[in-house]
Amino acid sequence: MASIAVVGKSGTGKSTSFGQFPELNIKGLDPKKTVVINVSGKDLPFRGWKKLYTGAISAGGNYFESSDALQISKAIEYVSANRSDIDNIVIDDAQYIMAFEFMRRAKENGYGKFADIGVNLGKVIEAARTTRKNLKVYFLWHPEQDRETGYKMKTVGKMVDDYLTLEGLFTVILYTRVIKNAENKIQYQFVTNNDGEFPSKTPIGLFSELYIPNDLGLVSETIDKYNEGE
Repeated sequence: MASIAVVGKSGTGKSTSFGQFPELNIKGLDPKKTVVINVSGKDLPFRGWKKLYTGAISAGGNYFESSDALQISKAIEYVSANRSDIDNIVIDDAQYIMAFEFMRRAKENGYGKFADIGVNLGKVIEAARTTRKNLKVYFLWHPEQDRETGYKMKTVGKMVDDYLTLEGLFTVILYTRVIKNAENKIQYQFVTNNDGEFPSKTPIGLFSELYIPNDLGLVSETIDKYNEGE
């Protein structure tokens, strides 16, 4: 379970889930043990993030901005092989790896670019799937709706889907869910298994509840305990 997909619309708690928010009871991920790969270059949504995530990965830092699939693959491989102090990699937002390559190549004629986009993203996911066992890679992802299947992980079109079935490459897929509780307050949650609306999936017994807080700290601890048989 090295690769975990967190799928949700913008503003539904994906990036918040790896920050540390005691006031929201979100443990999040320890910045000292986490590398962030920022695909879009957007600011992270928590106070002081530039101090928490900074410096080149090869120089002991924990932050990298790139939308290039090959550079991201190499970064994952480097962390896996050379940064034993790192337990987590967060790729935020991963679907832009495809989207930005598509925009860079929009004027190219022919359909070969779609195959390339699928293959290049596949290299990123394969790099994450073959990391050392105690390194988790979180792919934060946007969804899209499909007439036949409901929600799915967003791509740049059917031609990429024909080359790459994203959902089949992840053992854990968590969708975000936003509701109002009995006190009329907004709650941000992860859906752990298919609830009829969101096609989440996790191994049998990993989570006892269908809905959990949007906290990657909780997710990480639960996966570790599961892997150890606890």
